[in-house]
Amino acid sequence: MSSHRFENFTPIKGSSHIDGARYDSTDRVLHVRFQNGYVYKVHGISPEDHQAFMDAPSQGEHYHKHIIKNYHIERVR
Repeated sequence: MSSHRFENFTPIKGSSHIDGARYDSTDRVLHVRFQNGYVYKVHGISPEDHQAFMDAPSQGEHYHKHIIKNYHIERVR
């Protein structure tokens, strides 16, 4: 597994759980890196839902309320 896949994350400041996120608009994939080092890949996320996640007052709360139940997610690291 190449380490470059886990670089270039936008830092999430003030979150007690989420460390960073990276979005690929071509593949519609959101990578979310947690404070514990785990990285999850969210498949099929729209640009609008990605932006809502990034703009949320709490990305952790938004992830748990809106992303987990609506998208296929896999742990990649």
